[in-house]
Amino acid sequence: FLLTLTGDKTTLLELSMAATLNAAVALAGYFGAAAIIDHPAIGRRGLQQWGFLLTGSLFVGVGFLYDNLSSAVLVAMYLGSTFFGQLGPNATTFLIPAEIFPTEMRTMCHGIAAASGKIGALLAAILFNYVDDLDMFLLSGYASFAACAVTFWTIPETTGLDLYETDRKWRMILD
Repeated sequence: FLLTLTGDKTTLLELSMAATLNAAVALAGYFGAAAIIDHPAIGRRGLQQWGFLLTGSLFVGVGFLYDNLSSAVLVAMYLGSTFFGQLGPNATTFLIPAEIFPTEMRTMCHGIAAASGKIGALLAAILFNYVDDLDMFLLSGYASFAACAVTFWTIPETTGLDLYETDRKWRMILD
């Protein structure tokens, strides 16, 4: 992504600096998530949804505006997607599965959720070799929008819930 945004004539040093900046922005996103994830008005589900929505919007924006914006603006948009990706989905996708499954099945279900994410990342890595640069951004954006919709329709909010309460709910469902 960074090489696509900075151009083919980017030196290794410039690319390394951009990658370092990207990592610092990602770290800021994680710290932001840690600060707000337990706030009842935001919560895990809301943080994940908004993260996917904002990240998707920035990726689609880069895809559609690629030829009309300077490299610096495109990199800033990409860094914004990095921040919101870490603030939302990357902070919540490992936390939510650890909280929504009953204790007896938590480890197995969390492993299945993690494996699903790894398979998705593998498919994206393979697919990105066959699409052009703009389509890479657009596909990432559309996938983020789809993930936002899946989060909205399928993920329960667990902020403030005791894990024993979640276990009790699962037992009621099974009964």
